[in-house]
Amino acid sequence: MAERYRDDRTVQRLLPVFDRTGVDRRYFVKPLDWYAQGPSFETRNQVFAECGLELAARAVRGCLDRANITAEQVDYLFCVTTTGLMTPSLDARLVATLGLRADTRRVPLFGLGCAGGAGGLIRAADVLRANHRQRALVVSLELCSLVFSPAARSATDVVGVALFGDGAAAALVSGDELSSGGAMIRDTRTHLFKNAPDLMGWNFTSDGMRLVLSRDVPAFVGTDVGPVVGRFLSDQGLSLPELQHFVLHPGGAKVMTTYRTALGVPETALALARDTMRHYGNQSSASVLFMLSDLMASGAPSAGDLGFLVAMGPGFAAEMLTLSW
Repeated sequence: MAERYRDDRTVQRLLPVFDRTGVDRRYFVKPLDWYAQGPSFETRNQVFAECGLELAARAVRGCLDRANITAEQVDYLFCVTTTGLMTPSLDARLVATLGLRADTRRVPLFGLGCAGGAGGLIRAADVLRANHRQRALVVSLELCSLVFSPAARSATDVVGVALFGDGAAAALVSGDELSSGGAMIRDTRTHLFKNAPDLMGWNFTSDGMRLVLSRDVPAFVGTDVGPVVGRFLSDQGLSLPELQHFVLHPGGAKVMTTYRTALGVPETALALARDTMRHYGNQSSASVLFMLSDLMASGAPSAGDLGFLVAMGPGFAAEMLTLSW
């Protein structure tokens, strides 16, 4: 960024934001010099379709291998993205690529943003409550780097470049009669804050998508999200001190700090979020699935433990789940 905008004093003054994000390392679908060439929106979206399909397929294969099931045993496919456009959609492409059944029920989810990974899990759980002997795959693909264009020079554009990374993740959700241990989705809730529709989103332009990210997001989380989380837990007879594990979408450094005051959780509850931000950056909807995978791989959860997962995105909306082991 410093090289690309070396003659632009406005952007140069914004570059210290890179030192404040808490991001040490990220992964991009293309080499850095490719982005500096300023590929068109059409080219970037073609890369999304081609490289994204390959990356999502790798994530699904890894998930199915770990679950020891075949692609033909999947009944539902929920595909989440907000960083590229495909028609036929990603889910249709994955059915053919992976050998899923032709009658697999496909649900493409676009526009949930950072809340999409949690939202996909919730919608899969909703379906499986009525289908106890079926399975659903939730796939998140976010190639946030492809949103970048050298023509974008606002403060919000630079913050987006500093925060976001690329990644794909897949999770298998099974009906109660097929469950084989691990994390169980105990309860779910979606909450749309009708008074804040413009805190997050995209502006769609001739040069692609431009990030909308209000400075008011941390303050809004601090004042409005806490009570919603409290009601969700109290309706289950739970409180935050009773929970052992927290999967809190990292958002950004200010949002993570706000979690402590808004939810009243200790600094240890943010460890997973900070690690994810440090190693991957903000991967939009994929972040909570990366976090959940890392949590389960760590061996930390024990039988009887409870957890809370939350992600927020455009709308402004919160997607929440409680988990048990």
